[in-house]
Amino acid sequence: MPGAFTTKITHVQFTLSPFTSEQMAQIGSIMVDTITDRIRRAYTVEDQPAKPIVDRYAKRKIRYGRNPIRDWSWSGQTLGSFKVKRASENQVTIGFVNPTADLKAHVNNLREKQFGVSPKDEEALHAAVGASLRTQRIVLVEHESWPKPESFQSVA
Repeated sequence: MPGAFTTKITHVQFTLSPFTSEQMAQIGSIMVDTITDRIRRAYTVEDQPAKPIVDRYAKRKIRYGRNPIRDWSWSGQTLGSFKVKRASENQVTIGFVNPTADLKAHVNNLREKQFGVSPKDEEALHAAVGASLRTQRIVLVEHESWPKPESFQSVA
């Protein structure tokens, strides 16, 4: 069995981005949580209720104690593998870390577009970015001939 997935955090030597890699990973995590919550409530990328599932599948879900809605929750594998894949000061990538779950998400999205950023998800993104921008940020410029940042003290 493969090991647990770990987000890859990368750092660039010089950036004008107001974010750290860790802040970008946090913003990505907020988006993962927001999108996952919307899909579990069976809403589309337009923030509208998803169309009903077919009767046969609804009866099967009820028989196994699940909600008879389009919530991508039969095994938990698909949404369970939706994670922050990579983060740097410049960008964050979210997606499915399991190829099978990625395929399931693609097929489900062809039936009804639920995976993506809805208007309410975008509001959550703006709030997360705004919160990150309001946190204290020290601009750091490094050069190989300069002392390492650990030797500097914060002047905040």
